[in-house]
Parts: sequence; C-alpha cells; structure tokens
Amino acid sequence: MNTASMSRAALLLILAASTLAAQNASTREPLAQTGSQLARRSSFSLDVIQSRPQGALGRNVGLGYGVDGAYLFRLDGAGIWSIRVGAGIVSYGGESRRTTLSESVGGRVNVKTNNYIVPMSIGAQLARPSGLFRPYLNAGIGGLAFFTESHLEGEDDQRAFASTTNHSSIAPSWTAGGGIYMPVYNGKTNVQLDLGMQYVGGGRTRYLAPGRIADLPGARISVTPLESETHLLIVRLGARIGS
Repeated sequence: MNTASMSRAALLLILAASTLAAQNASTREPLAQTGSQLARRSSFSLDVIQSRPQGALGRNVGLGYGVDGAYLFRLDGAGIWSIRVGAGIVSYGGESRRTTLSESVGGRVNVKTNNYIVPMSIGAQLARPSGLFRPYLNAGIGGLAFFTESHLEGEDDQRAFASTTNHSSIAPSWTAGGGIYMPVYNGKTNVQLDLGMQYVGGGRTRYLAPGRIADLPGARISVTPLESETHLLIVRLGARIGS
C-alpha cells in the first residue's frame, strides 16, 4: 500500500470513529470538578515499544525496542478529541569490540556502538471516552531522527567514560495509528491500559546499521551510511495516566 492509500485509509478510519463517538455521546464521562482546567484536560501515556521496519528499511535493519511517551490535551469536555504530542527512542542494533586504549597508555577497553531511532509527532486523536473498551485513532506529522553513538567502557567496570556520535540525520514523517484503552484504576488519578499500533511513513534519509563502521590503520574509521525511505510499524504496550 502506497503513502496516498495509507493516508486515505487513515482518514476513513477517523471519520468512522467520529461517527461511533457521536453515537455514544450519551455515555460520556464528565470532567472532574477539582483541579485546574489544564490538569482536568491533560493526560500522559508511557509505553514500551517495538519497532518493525518496513520496506527498504526492513531489509537493512532489524527489530528495535525502546520507550515512547505522549501528552494528550482534551479539546472537548468528554475527551472525544485530543491534541497528541509524542516522542520516543528505539535501539535497533549494536555491536561491541575490544581494543587498546592507546600505544602510550596501554590497557584494553570495550568499544560499544548503538543505533537509535527517535520518532516524534504531533497531531489529533479521536477516542471513545467511556466503557470497558475505549478504542482510539490518531494521525499526525513529525520526524524520524537517526543517530549512531559509540562509547568506551573499561574492563574493570561498565561505566562509559568517552563517547562520540558517528552519524546523525532526520527525515520528515507522517503517522496513522490506533489502539484501545482499558480502565484499570479510577480515582484521583485515573489509569488505563494502553495497547496500540502506529504506522510511521518516514521520508528518505541516511542512517547506519550494525557493521557499517570499519576500523582503518592509524586509529581512523570508515563510516558507510545506508539510504532509503524509512517506514516503521510501532507496537506499543503501556499505560495512560490522567483524565
């Protein structure tokens, strides 16, 4: 499915969910009467995520794991429409090797290299605000930042004492996703289970994969980036906290 088709499908899903939410208007939950207006309309989500690269990106890099957070601001009293701002970080592969620190100092250290993706987005979310199962849909625009970092660790302890960024880049992106909230605690602070998926259509950019940094004589390195479109499927499991 191409980008235009995905966008049309996301729009149709949002329109369908809007109709469903309107039909359930009689079951909306009122906002709490205590606290500031901002607090009553705000909530946060924190999720453990798995990234599943798609297309050319999937042929170059493997699965990634990390965390994701989002801030949601209710646009209406019931919480059907919200503004959603999200960001996360995913590690999609690393490598480690032992080397000599220097000819003059001696001793061996571990050089560890990790590759990361930072998905960022802002957009709208549509949700059913009540019931045991509360489906939601969201869509937005943003970016995907890629960076690769190496650091040194001594053999006697695992603390990093020097680091460098080998490569970094950013690509524009659009997102479309959905999921379900399930209440697990209702009190002064409400807690809901958050289970969802999000498709990220990332633009073309350069990034590194494991094995793309090579050592050269004279303590030099060769960095060989890959380049492609950067589409991802993100699976999330976590909690939403707040109204």
